[in-house]
Amino acid sequence: MKKTELRKKQIRTAVSGVFCLFIFTLALIGPFVPKKEFSENENRMLEPFPSLSARNIFFGDFDTSFEKWFSDHFIGRDGWIRRKASLRIDMGAIENNGVWLGKDHRLMQQFLTYDADNVEKNISYLQEFSQDTGMRLNIMLVPGASWGEQKYLPAGAANVNEKKLLEEIGTKLTGQNWIDISEDLIRIDDGYYRTDHHWNEKGAMIGYQAICRQVLDKKPESFTYADVSDTFRGTMYSRSGAFWTPPDTIRRIIPEKEHSVSVSFENGQTTDSLFFDEHLQEKDQYTYYLDGNHGYVNIRTGNHNGRRAIVIKDSFAHILLPYLAQEYEEIEVFDLRYYTESVSAHISEDKKDMTDIYVIYGLETFCSDNGLAVLW
Repeated sequence: MKKTELRKKQIRTAVSGVFCLFIFTLALIGPFVPKKEFSENENRMLEPFPSLSARNIFFGDFDTSFEKWFSDHFIGRDGWIRRKASLRIDMGAIENNGVWLGKDHRLMQQFLTYDADNVEKNISYLQEFSQDTGMRLNIMLVPGASWGEQKYLPAGAANVNEKKLLEEIGTKLTGQNWIDISEDLIRIDDGYYRTDHHWNEKGAMIGYQAICRQVLDKKPESFTYADVSDTFRGTMYSRSGAFWTPPDTIRRIIPEKEHSVSVSFENGQTTDSLFFDEHLQEKDQYTYYLDGNHGYVNIRTGNHNGRRAIVIKDSFAHILLPYLAQEYEEIEVFDLRYYTESVSAHISEDKKDMTDIYVIYGLETFCSDNGLAVLW
């Protein structure tokens, strides 16, 4: 009996020793392995090596910074992240790092809670902006894939009831044109990317059709689509660690009757397209649409109908704008996370009757965003 216990103790000691030797060896050779500054899979900058100055070592945060650097540059980091996610799934986990691990390779953003006070503030900001400008707002808050493609959620997944939340917000936006597309998105298949938190061109088409019904009072224009990339791995891919998930497809949106386009950005950059092919070679290929996030974008088209639109938005609107560009002569686009001047100043008194104001956000972003306070 004593020999058996001794044997078990020796085995445990040996296993522990091998493991410690393995970790020590990796730590020892790690500093000599070439380092990356950016993680493609995680889509973020990696922690730089901390300053070796005496001030930083003795009085700064050298220890914390070194720990972050070591974690970010650990040998085989991507493989370890992937193995961790795979192990969690094997053990029955339905999420990893805030991402639902859904059916059919769906990686869906969790939406577990929200700041009710911040939602009330944003509602009041929109109401005050409408009163200040004397104009009715067309408001579309897009639910996430966990709502729109809930049939792919893993068993046991629980989110905020986005439909109920949308109804609560809509009832408080009195006097505004509330565009609720939550049921429309459920009725279609594949309206969101599998690896990203945004809707795709099919989902955005649902938004465009609703705008045609509720704002423009017309039939939607016709569009075709061309695949421009089949290697898109989005934000949910980066966060989840499920690096075996197949990539998504990015598609160009082609109107049947195409108008010329002139696009100007706040930094002085100009172009003649709403699509940016150079971003298809990068990690964040969703920036193919409208060049990603900008504080201000001005879009002028060859559709000389005199109609103007002001779009206050987050990135959910980027893939919707190629549809809207078919309906307006000019569109001014504002992202209040980056634009801090008055939007009201862009509303001309003599053009109000030919101007539509849109507020287009992902629902979760609207709940957390603090930028609406600077509308005017």
